[in-house]
Amino acid sequence: MKILFLYSELAQYFLDCVNILVEKTEVTVIHWPVNKEAPFKFKVDKRVKLLEKTENINLMDKISEVSPDAIFVAGWIDKEYIKAIGMLGDQVKRIISFDTSWKGSLKQRVGLIPLKIFVGRHFNYAFISGEMQADYAQKLGIPGINIYKGFYTAAVNQFEQVFKKRQEYPKTILFVARYVKHKGIFELWEAFIELTNEGFSDWKLVCAGTGDQWENRIEHPNIEHLGFVQPSEMEPMLLNASVYVLPSHVEPWGVSVHEMAAAGLPMILSHEVGSAEKFLVEGENGFSFPAKNKEALKEALLKMMRKPPEELAEMGSKSNQLAQSITPQKWVETVMKIVEY
Repeated sequence: MKILFLYSELAQYFLDCVNILVEKTEVTVIHWPVNKEAPFKFKVDKRVKLLEKTENINLMDKISEVSPDAIFVAGWIDKEYIKAIGMLGDQVKRIISFDTSWKGSLKQRVGLIPLKIFVGRHFNYAFISGEMQADYAQKLGIPGINIYKGFYTAAVNQFEQVFKKRQEYPKTILFVARYVKHKGIFELWEAFIELTNEGFSDWKLVCAGTGDQWENRIEHPNIEHLGFVQPSEMEPMLLNASVYVLPSHVEPWGVSVHEMAAAGLPMILSHEVGSAEKFLVEGENGFSFPAKNKEALKEALLKMMRKPPEELAEMGSKSNQLAQSITPQKWVETVMKIVEY
């Protein structure tokens, strides 16, 4: 069996899955160039064939060389991928993967019919992230029996080691994401600073990431900006945190939530974070709030800051339990089920 992934930006969590999949079948990944805002050092099994998509390669020639039995395509954003899929015969099983959730917006409703025609013409299966994406896939004409969830998964075993080593929940809130406006960073910084001025000066906010707003970051004695941190170097940072916050304005899924859940951190997530459906139970392991609402974010932060360490520990244990629902091993099982069906 030969499987080809036409992928967008590489991520280690995807490669962790592929590294297991290559034990069972031949795997090739054609991907976009690495994002300079997230300069990961990837760990890839040498049996996985990686090929960067550049202007110098002929995509159809590469697909012909691989001669895959099944192709997984990352959504419909890459026009070259879509053109290539349209030139393939029916003998190749074609699976679409995407994290776009159905919101019922005017734009989505207007574009539904042409997109449904396109998806129905080129794909007969979908491997997507969660329930809202599954709803979209059905609206696009994929039969429910051919829709599989769990496309995004964290390296659960790696982050669970942090949970097992955790001995305390210090007064530190952690944010891990790109420094871009739609991650809600400015509301987060402002809300946190207000709380430190209102009697919670013993709490610290640690932020890891980089992006186009790095130079505009808000400096404060209680806010630490680490810059980009490689996944392999995260353990000390995670052990010194007690709460994870992701206040995104737009976040179709959010694998970092899964990672932090596996590491045993309680959650504060905006309503726009898609992975909250799997990894947040309101009041049990965290709190949610409306995106872009600084006062609501502040209230959620305040609820966590008032929790004693033993309650934070209970919430962290619940997060870790929820993290087990999706794993790289289950991802591989799903891929093999699709291609062998």
